[in-house]
Amino acid sequence: AKDIEITMEAGVLTLKGERASDKTEDREGYKRVERVRGTFYRSFSLPDTADATRVEATSKDGVLEIILPKLVKSQPRRITVNS
Repeated sequence: AKDIEITMEAGVLTLKGERASDKTEDREGYKRVERVRGTFYRSFSLPDTADATRVEATSKDGVLEIILPKLVKSQPRRITVNS
C-alpha cells in the first residue's frame, strides 16, 4: 500500500507504483537468487457519472480495491405554470 500512488484528474484515474520481489532457491551444489524490480503505471478513463469526490482505496493481503461511486442524478423538478 505504501508503494502505490493513486491520482484522479480530468476524468482519468491513474495508478502508479513500485514492485520488488526476491526469490532464493538453495539446492545441493548451487544457490540461485532471482530479483524482480520495476515500476508499473496504469490509467483508466472514467465516465462522467463517476463521483471523483468520493473515491476510496483499500489494500488488504496484497489486493488493491478502488471504489468509484456514481454521481447521484438529480430528479426532474416539476414547474407549475402561473396564470
